[in-house]
Amino acid sequence: MQKYTRYLFFISLFLSLTSLYIIEKGGKEIYPFYSWKLFTNPSGSAKSEEQYRLYRIEGNDTIRVLYQATEMYDENNLALITGFYGKKIEKNENRESSIRKMKIFMKSYRPEYNDLYLYKESFNPWDLGQSNFKINKKLITKL
Repeated sequence: MQKYTRYLFFISLFLSLTSLYIIEKGGKEIYPFYSWKLFTNPSGSAKSEEQYRLYRIEGNDTIRVLYQATEMYDENNLALITGFYGKKIEKNENRESSIRKMKIFMKSYRPEYNDLYLYKESFNPWDLGQSNFKINKKLITKL
């Protein structure tokens, strides 16, 4: 596989630039790795990854709110905003103000969702795809 790495890099670069061009012309992204920050923010080198995620309650189930692009936000923006305010809320940096801003953000993104819960998820990226993959969740606050 190592002998193909150089070629895969250039193919990925070409497809990313093509996606950028198509998106700027008003089209949809054709290459999924374009927005995943594969080269600028890889998590495979770390043994622990932490993310802040939102969950909602539906009946007796806790359901993760998926990042879906809208006209105002793409998936990266949604993850970054959630992470930014999640970290502030967890560290009690302007906690009440950050909770209020997070609620305003969620009303602009998903106005139909009420009673959301902010969790901090941690996992080992090296275990992705394996049967022993486990995500540890810690409740930060109810929004």
